[in-house]
Amino acid sequence: GDEYLAGELKLSECKILDIDTGGVGERYCIDLTCLISRGEGMLIGSSASSLALVHGEVIESEFVPARPFRVNAGSPHSYILMADGKTKYLSELLSGDEIMLISESGNTRPATIGRLKIETRPFLRITWQNNYQISNTIYLQQAETVRVLAGSGEAISVTKLKTGDSILCHNSNHTRHIGNKVAITSKEV
Repeated sequence: GDEYLAGELKLSECKILDIDTGGVGERYCIDLTCLISRGEGMLIGSSASSLALVHGEVIESEFVPARPFRVNAGSPHSYILMADGKTKYLSELLSGDEIMLISESGNTRPATIGRLKIETRPFLRITWQNNYQISNTIYLQQAETVRVLAGSGEAISVTKLKTGDSILCHNSNHTRHIGNKVAITSKEV
């Protein structure tokens, strides 16, 4: 149950089944009041039973400078793991809320949201399989600056991901009801 209290979360490698266009939607950037380290990010996804580790924008690219306080978190319906171990929808987040930052080794720390930046952007829909044989998705902006952590621990751009690659996720055999864990009796598809 409350493994987040120990300051560590179990991360698993999950294999990508499919990458598809996700249409256009409202993209949320979460800007923190602290800096994010390389290898750190936030746990986000369409189903609370498996959340992908989305890396902070700490890596410079040829197109844009690093934004080491930001995670480009994707679409408003996605769940995000909060500092208290509950989930919220991205659309519910407010300045001052505390989210959970997670490193590739599973270490956690709380971080405060300074601002949310919401803009219309094209999405990729990334689908993977978790330990419970449920397929899970995340909608992330189709941009080379948006990265997830690969099973190898490398931060890989969503535009370079391929079917069969593995990404780091936190799997739970619980679903959520108003952000609280409940045993799975509902199915999210």
